[in-house]
Amino acid sequence: MDLSKLTTVRIGAVDLNGQWRGKRLPSEMAEKPMRMPLSALNVDLSGADIDDSPLVFATGDADGLLVPTGRGPVPMPWLAEPSALIPMTMQRDTGRPFAGDPRTALIRVLDRYSARGWRVMAATELEFTLLADRRGHTPAPNPQTGAIPTGPEILSLQELDGFAPFFDALYAACAEMGIPAQAAISESGIGQFEVNLAHQPALRAADDTVLFKTLVKGLARAHGMAATFMAKPFEDDAGNGLHLHFSLVDTAGANVFAANPKLLDQAVGGCLATMPAATLFFAPHATSYARLTPGAHAPTSASWGHENRTVALRIPGGADN
Repeated sequence: MDLSKLTTVRIGAVDLNGQWRGKRLPSEMAEKPMRMPLSALNVDLSGADIDDSPLVFATGDADGLLVPTGRGPVPMPWLAEPSALIPMTMQRDTGRPFAGDPRTALIRVLDRYSARGWRVMAATELEFTLLADRRGHTPAPNPQTGAIPTGPEILSLQELDGFAPFFDALYAACAEMGIPAQAAISESGIGQFEVNLAHQPALRAADDTVLFKTLVKGLARAHGMAATFMAKPFEDDAGNGLHLHFSLVDTAGANVFAANPKLLDQAVGGCLATMPAATLFFAPHATSYARLTPGAHAPTSASWGHENRTVALRIPGGADN
């Protein structure tokens, strides 16, 4: 992407809540070293400094260095004026990765798999709700009919076709941004949809997931709507989940779990054992727990099963991935 043809660019890194934190710059400054407070990646849900955070007043709110991840510049098709986002990661002045950067945390985990000769392949299924406005009180009206949805339309092609202008633009934008969007479906919530992203190396999958959420929200605004990935946008309706698929492959590209079912059993056992502590990451906000209720296609216990959508860990059928 030729930055010289752009007036402005954005540089940013993702904070602990999955929100971009960064700066808007004239395009000619895009290649210059950029600094930002380390604490900016460790703010609360409202975007404010966390009370008593050691990164703020106790240490003088020091800066870190923003370093390009190598993924970018990425187009921002939802903006009226052409621009680009350059994804960054945070380092300390010494050049060491900043442990408070969630991307760094993922890399450290993936490095442990690499040491065993394994590579993690991952994919996400993202559910979101289209709303009439940012206040979030009303589902978005069907662009084709003008009618406000009043009930669920599970796997309805007609519902997808009603929102065709939005989804056509979404797929075009994903292609432009290099995001491997696959199937889209109408989900069980009112105005709720889901889009699957393709299996790929886990770090790339994580980057694409964050970019996709940013795209959906921006594109919804461009189409006169709002989009939310909130776990429970409506008290009496289905909530939004983010389903994570993953598999391990060896250096030859073979599925490790398929070749060694005992190892799969051990992996499931390990996930179940660590699930209580990991719940803080899986369900970080109050609305997360409003979604985790019986009869809601959401897990309510540390459980697993084959082809069972109600458990926390589902082993799907089909060909090896």
